[in-house]
Amino acid sequence: MKTNKKFLILAGLLTSALSVLPVQSGTITIGGTGSSGSAPIIVTTALSNIGIGTRIRIGSFSNLTNLNNAINAFQTGSSNYSQTLLSLNSNFVDLGTGVTNFGNSSQVAVGGAVFTPSTSQFGFNNVSSLTINGVTSSWNVFNGTITGVTYSSATGAGASLYMWVAYNNQIGIVRNADGSGTSAWTTPGSDLSGVTMNLNGINSQSEVLLGTYVSNTSGSNFIALAVPEPGSGMLILSGMAFILATRGLKKRKI
Repeated sequence: MKTNKKFLILAGLLTSALSVLPVQSGTITIGGTGSSGSAPIIVTTALSNIGIGTRIRIGSFSNLTNLNNAINAFQTGSSNYSQTLLSLNSNFVDLGTGVTNFGNSSQVAVGGAVFTPSTSQFGFNNVSSLTINGVTSSWNVFNGTITGVTYSSATGAGASLYMWVAYNNQIGIVRNADGSGTSAWTTPGSDLSGVTMNLNGINSQSEVLLGTYVSNTSGSNFIALAVPEPGSGMLILSGMAFILATRGLKKRKI
């Protein structure tokens, strides 16, 4: 009996010791930003630019049921922008430790961009001139690599990774689920020494969880962010207001 107790105590101490060991460092490479026309450009619902300096979140959602509920609530208008952000943030684990620490960024702001990312940020930092469907325009994109990442142990091994953006009351959530075009975005099951993420594999709406994939006849495609639909309560109130207004007009005519 004493031997069993000693074994359990030693096992518990070993587990505790392993839990506080430094988390492995790794390398994340994010490419295919659209600056070369080889991957989708993330844009607003009006297919316009997202502001320079907008942060991109990279990591994993802990509870997929809560994620799907948050997406559905935002799409149907039963949850507004602020409420949805609270729900997403409370369910999200950043890939890097320190919440925003993704390691050393080699992003370079060019083309008149005013955003120079720090070692704890990854965001829209580059202005690229692209010709899409015969029209040449300047697009804000994110470009570069982030290396030397210290992984968050809360992310775990074999976890699905997501990329999401919130901008001007609009939200987009993207993943590379089936690995078409490139490997799926997951942390390795046994060794967190390397993760590669590339937007080139995003080619179907099933991989844009919140937003819309817009296919163009030439040049880069778009991933457009999403806005909430009017809630049913708001539609009812609008309908009532319209009825009352029309009744008022009828009375005036009489």
